[in-house]
Amino acid sequence: MRVAIAVLFALLAAWAQWEELGPPRHTAVLELTTAPQLPARIYLFREGREFRLTPVDAVLPIRSDTYYRDAYYSKKADPATVEVVAADQYHYLLLKGAGRFHLPPGRYRVDAYKGMFYEPARVEFDLKADETTRISLPLKTWTDPARWISADDHIHLTRSRRHDAFFLAWLEAEDLNVGNFLELQRQMHAAVQYGFGRAAEPRQGAYSIRSGHESRNEFWGHINILGPDRMVEPLSTGSMYANTPESYPFPSLLFAAGRKAGGTVGYAHFFEKPQHSAIYMDAALGNIDFVEVFQFGVLKLEPWYELLNAGLRAAGIAGSDFPVPFTRFKKWPHWLPLLGPERALVRAEGAYRSYGAWARGVRRGEVVVTNGPLVELEVSGRRAVARAAFHRPLERLEIVRNGVVIASGAGPVLEARVGGAGESCWVAARVKAKSEGEEPPLWGHTNPHYLLHNGQPVRVGAARQSVAAKWADQLAVFRAAGIRFGSAVREREFYEQAERALAELRR
Repeated sequence: MRVAIAVLFALLAAWAQWEELGPPRHTAVLELTTAPQLPARIYLFREGREFRLTPVDAVLPIRSDTYYRDAYYSKKADPATVEVVAADQYHYLLLKGAGRFHLPPGRYRVDAYKGMFYEPARVEFDLKADETTRISLPLKTWTDPARWISADDHIHLTRSRRHDAFFLAWLEAEDLNVGNFLELQRQMHAAVQYGFGRAAEPRQGAYSIRSGHESRNEFWGHINILGPDRMVEPLSTGSMYANTPESYPFPSLLFAAGRKAGGTVGYAHFFEKPQHSAIYMDAALGNIDFVEVFQFGVLKLEPWYELLNAGLRAAGIAGSDFPVPFTRFKKWPHWLPLLGPERALVRAEGAYRSYGAWARGVRRGEVVVTNGPLVELEVSGRRAVARAAFHRPLERLEIVRNGVVIASGAGPVLEARVGGAGESCWVAARVKAKSEGEEPPLWGHTNPHYLLHNGQPVRVGAARQSVAAKWADQLAVFRAAGIRFGSAVREREFYEQAERALAELRR
């Protein structure tokens, strides 16, 4: 009986928070719309301080832990306004580009954001008691969003089919074309997806969600398998993440199975914790399509350039690891989208923007990574032309050859002679834009364009030897760690591939 009473009380308390009480008396009414009327993310300020909007139709409270148990609550089947709460900060989504709110009288400001290709909008106004004020927030593009497919490769949100409409509207509010929602495991499965492949891929206009998964091991590192038709199991291995001490299968085998299932595969958290990783082995053996080089506001140029200079090809992409970024900023910079604060852009195939077109671009290495500014590179013969754009001032635009800056300027256009006709090289462009307040540095970076002499791969200085030495050191750590494979045959299988990769790196 006591248990039943306690459960009933909890249900009544939860219901009371959502009960329609009606508006308080003598409020001011604010009617907000975006122009054009498009979904967007907004923030309200009263007398110069952030202020909560009320009422809202739905709430997503984020409390990051290793089991990703954040749940979405809505009192309407088709909500117009959603409050995302994280680290005691409030973010509001106008899913239909409009909302009606009851607020105390006073001096207000509303800021609106929509992805990275729209300029932020800001409007100040007064609200008076018992009056309705209508405010329009202008959304203007500074470049053509239709030219690009923007994606976040690394989102951990539990997804049921009935919530797809909300998640798609959220993607549209952030102008994020592709959301890769990844299931993962720490003993139990987390950020669970209801299905995989096209059958579980909802679409709305230019926006879509594709299930994938992050497979983890304390020795091999974290890997992402994006968009497979099925989950590649086991999802995680080893005592840290799974319910078995065996660290088998290792990533090479998971990558092969992931590709067979139609997935795009690569390493997450490039040289982030855990430090142990089998990335050099899989890069040397051609087992991966990508590596995450832009995450948590950090563009990892030095290790990425070393891989490229060693002749190892893997597209550099970007992903948030949502909701982990909330723990990395004391206060969330409003300019950055909640989903896709760093993005992997692929050119749209005409008017067609889909997960499939984006994944093909990643596998071809035709990706621009950015957390704001846009940069493009054209190479004709030995002449390279970089073009950059942003709604804020550009601080510098650079062309790099084999990791060395060969041309630099304020932009927006920069040219350089690549030179070195007798050797293979790679060329890329990067741009840095002005950041504000607590924002991280704002970068845009193309993937490399290769100029190969007689079909020979790139070999720059001691990069190959450095990578070989790092892999040899990692192998020594693995051998001393007593990794459990489950059988001598499995152990031999791993070390044979590991030694083959080392021999290739030393060749």
